[in-house]
Amino acid sequence: MKISCRFCGASVESTDKICPGCGKVMPAFKGAELGRHNQFSSDRERDGLSPSRLVVQTPYAATRSGRQMDKLDEHYGTAKARKEHHPDNYDPRKDNRAVPFSATTGSGKQANRSIISNGLANVIKFILIIIIGMVIYAIGRVLLVSHTNYDFNLDESIKLESSNYGDAFDSYFEECHWWFDFSQNKVTFRGVDKDGKEYNMVFGRAPDGQTAVKELRIDGKKITTEDVDIMNTYIMGMFMTPKDIKHVSMTGKGL
Repeated sequence: MKISCRFCGASVESTDKICPGCGKVMPAFKGAELGRHNQFSSDRERDGLSPSRLVVQTPYAATRSGRQMDKLDEHYGTAKARKEHHPDNYDPRKDNRAVPFSATTGSGKQANRSIISNGLANVIKFILIIIIGMVIYAIGRVLLVSHTNYDFNLDESIKLESSNYGDAFDSYFEECHWWFDFSQNKVTFRGVDKDGKEYNMVFGRAPDGQTAVKELRIDGKKITTEDVDIMNTYIMGMFMTPKDIKHVSMTGKGL
C-alpha cells in the first residue's frame, strides 16, 4: 500500500522503514489506523534496518538522520533534493561532495607506530636469518675441512694412522680448537701439543687442489712455504701419530 511521507510528501510503501526521498525514518502504522492517520511507533516497536533495505538507499539516506542531512545538504527535503537523492537518479560518480562520514581503526599515531613496528620486526627477522645462515655456513666449512684427507704420496708400505685432519689432530694435540675466520673466509685451527707448543694453522687450497695448511705458526713464529714444505715437514707426522686409547675397552685395557 502506498502512503505519503509526512516530511517530504514522497510516495512510499507502507512497509518501508525509511523514505527513499528524504531519508527520514518512516512512522509505523497499526491495523485500521493504516489508512486514516500517521502515528510514530515507540522505541520498543521500532526495529532496525535489514541489509536489503540498506542496499536500495542512497549513502545519505542509509546512514544519516534527517537532522544530520539538513547540515549536509541545504536543499534537503525539497523536490530537488528528493530527485537528486532518489536511488534511481543517484550516481556516485557525479557526487563531488565530501564523504559525509569515515571509519577509522585508530589514530594516525597508532598507524605510524604500526608501520614502524612492522618494519623493525622485518629488519630483525632479516638480521636473524643472516646470522643463522652464517653460523650454518661456518659449521659446515669446519666439518668439511676436519673430515678431509690429504694425499702425501707415500710408499704403499707406509700406512697413516689417521684418515683425516680431525683424527690426526686429536691424536697429536692435547688441546684442539677449530673455528671459521670470517675476515679471511678460511677455516683455522689452534692446538697445543704435549710439550706445550702452540700451533696456529690456516687452511686453504694447495696447487694440486687438495685442502692443505697454507699458513702455520708455532709459538707465534710463522713457518713460510719458501723455507719448508709445511705439509710434509709438520703435518704428515701428525697423521702418522698412533691413536691413544682414551677409554676403558672391553678387554680391560685403557688409560
